[in-house]
Amino acid sequence: MHLHNFLVKLKTSSKGYPESTFGGKHRAYTCVNAFSYHIVRRNLETYNKLDGIFVDGIFMCKMLNWFWRLPIPRLSFDMTGIAPDLFSTLEKDGRSIYFIGAKPDEIRLSVENISSSYPAMKIAGYRDGYFKDSADRSRVIKELIAQNPDFLIVGMGSPLQEKFAIDIREAGYQGTVFTCGGFLHQTSASIQYYPDWINKYNLRAFYRLYREKGMFRRLFNVLIQFPALFTYDTVRSYFSTRKQIASTKN
Repeated sequence: MHLHNFLVKLKTSSKGYPESTFGGKHRAYTCVNAFSYHIVRRNLETYNKLDGIFVDGIFMCKMLNWFWRLPIPRLSFDMTGIAPDLFSTLEKDGRSIYFIGAKPDEIRLSVENISSSYPAMKIAGYRDGYFKDSADRSRVIKELIAQNPDFLIVGMGSPLQEKFAIDIREAGYQGTVFTCGGFLHQTSASIQYYPDWINKYNLRAFYRLYREKGMFRRLFNVLIQFPALFTYDTVRSYFSTRKQIASTKN
């Protein structure tokens, strides 16, 4: 994968946060990390259509800095990143938000926890992230466009959530879409998923390995596949990309 467009999108996304990110309309944003990097490479057409990409993961932030001298901050859609910034903003300005994702019981509990912590935020509605078929998916998209909440939070896992975000934007949704990965699943247990000491030492990935089933299968992607692929892509892209990236630093 040639990294120029990807790196520029990461840089401009973090540079515009939060003012232009929260202030715009008809946009779709996602977050990527060391695990999802291989998914990005296999779905470039989808990720290229997104208006912005943030980096979710300290390891990936460090690799970007080591290889490209790009000090990209970690901005994940969870309670240690984008979510509290957005929720606090919506409490103040009265714009609405809709949540879609997770299982039926999980999304209900998640929204209850979020609403308890941000009682002044206008929640336009919520539903689970599972569809009976493509017709059901299309129906939900039409209903959300008609309802037109200002923000739509989508948690379906990658790349399904990114494809949904793009499809609803291209179908006419005028608000801002954020994908959120496992945030709605995590928040169903508690609004603060990570203990303070975990956040302090950036041990969130290891905490998820401890708490969530199936996470150990991701170790190969994070510890071996990502650095290998990113190093390979860097070598292929470096000489043609470094001058273009340098020109965006001012």
